[in-house]
Amino acid sequence: MSKENNVKKKLLIIGAGPGGYVAAVRAAQMGGEVAIIEKEEVGGTCLHKGCVPTKCLLQSARIYRGVQDTRKFGVYCSDWSFRFDKMVEAKDEIVRAQANGIRSLLKKHKIRLINGKARLVDPHTVEVEEPGGKAGKESADAIIISTGSEPLIPAFVPRVGDRIVTTTEALDLDEVPRSIAIIGGSIAGCEFACLLNTMGSRVTVVEMLPTILPLEDEEISAFLASQMEKEGIEIICEARVNALEREYPRGRVGVKFEGGRRIEADYCLLALGRKPCTDGLNLEGAGVRYGDRGIEVNERMETNVPGMYAVGDVTGIILLAHWASAQGIVAAENAMGHEARLDGQGVPSCIWTQPEIGSVGLTEAEARERGMDVRIGKMPFRSNSMANALRESEGFIKVVLDNGDGRIIGVHIIGTHASELIAEGAVAVKKGMTLDDMKVIVHAHPTLSETFQEAMLSASGLAIHAL
Repeated sequence: MSKENNVKKKLLIIGAGPGGYVAAVRAAQMGGEVAIIEKEEVGGTCLHKGCVPTKCLLQSARIYRGVQDTRKFGVYCSDWSFRFDKMVEAKDEIVRAQANGIRSLLKKHKIRLINGKARLVDPHTVEVEEPGGKAGKESADAIIISTGSEPLIPAFVPRVGDRIVTTTEALDLDEVPRSIAIIGGSIAGCEFACLLNTMGSRVTVVEMLPTILPLEDEEISAFLASQMEKEGIEIICEARVNALEREYPRGRVGVKFEGGRRIEADYCLLALGRKPCTDGLNLEGAGVRYGDRGIEVNERMETNVPGMYAVGDVTGIILLAHWASAQGIVAAENAMGHEARLDGQGVPSCIWTQPEIGSVGLTEAEARERGMDVRIGKMPFRSNSMANALRESEGFIKVVLDNGDGRIIGVHIIGTHASELIAEGAVAVKKGMTLDDMKVIVHAHPTLSETFQEAMLSASGLAIHAL
């Protein structure tokens, strides 16, 4: 990253999510006079409606799942149960603590937090409408837009609520639904499917494409689908929903497909992706160029308007919190007069299904579509001592290599702790590491990480534990 300087500049950030507040801290570290405008709570969707609360509930579900099967460890439990309301309370407590931590961070760096809705006036001025209706204006040398995204709701949905919910409302359900139809085999759709299935719901996932998680490696998606079906989750692919109907007085939701098929469930969860939050920003008036996917930015996170930047989901590039934070740092450094750039190579993606998924770089299909000569290395977790000790040996690690120079161009993991293991893959892809580089790295034993090295070596027939 760039070195600090002593230039005193005013920076205004719209949105206090993982892109906005990280940008604010970075700018303050560099001597900037920083203010953030946030209409709701600091932390954004990630902390309050997405990543963090979902993982809190998934961890509770994982513990519940674990205590039902302790006998394989020689541990005998006479009773086990759960209270969903207490799970939600625990989730809320963690979210509050994290939000308080962000507020403390802003205070420590003397960042001014303004509660209100922002509307761009020009490249250096923002109008702020406070909750009570009072309006004022803020000016700055540079502006960073970090307003995030929101659930995409198709036209055939009559209205959200009354048992038709998005991922936002699903996080605050009072009870576990007896049955639920999840429209969309997306990351969120699959995570909620695994969560609610573990807690006792009868879950049906409906996906219009031939497979769930269509952006993942084909082998990974297929393996997850088979695991979900083993757990009792019904998956309906290549099915297009064209209507949702509320059933009164039975309290059910009817899901109608093109072609006439119809299913019913107590709830319907919409998990059809997200769209950028740009309404009310007056991007047109400020001259900022944007499209359906979001605000257009270059590698400096700069829009077409000098002095105006955008980061996070609102740019539509990669809808991940850690990517938003990385963008935020780059935008802040450029806004403060430095030179920083960022590309999307080596950005990992994690999915907290059962089992977990971690991926980075190209899939095998993407590499072949680009005309690349590829080699594949693969190693199952059942060959790993630690995976067997954890009694979680399902899944595998798959590595995609460029056959020409041996570079690692993709890593795809499905199995226990995949979200942690993918970090090594991200370093390998970002730094262009090769098979020869990996041969000299010693991994501790017994650890799950040994499987990564074995997957690498298997590409050349050198893996010791290949079955």
